[in-house]
Amino acid sequence: GGQPTGDLKAMIEKTFGSYETFAAEFKQAAITQFGSGWAWLVIEKGILRIMKTPNADLPMVHGATALMTCDVWEHAYYLKYQNKRGDYITAFWNVANWDYAQKLYEEALAKNK
Repeated sequence: GGQPTGDLKAMIEKTFGSYETFAAEFKQAAITQFGSGWAWLVIEKGILRIMKTPNADLPMVHGATALMTCDVWEHAYYLKYQNKRGDYITAFWNVANWDYAQKLYEEALAKNK
């Protein structure tokens, strides 16, 4: 939970202007993913971006490396949140593993050197 730290935090702030803007854009991507799918924080050619994919589609198929994902398939949230996907995504930030995202970020940068 919490917020990112280190280089990933700096890149999020550089790319999106602030963590709060990033979180709002990520939530919007997750909420607007029609039906089943995913919202992702990815790095592609050294640039962070948010993407969403339907069903079993993955960013890796499109040349991006996943750093973090939020599952928006109904099975992930329906029992507790029912049709309140936005509440589920707000709660997602309580369990986001920023240390792991930072590790994946560092590995992606090292691969592209």
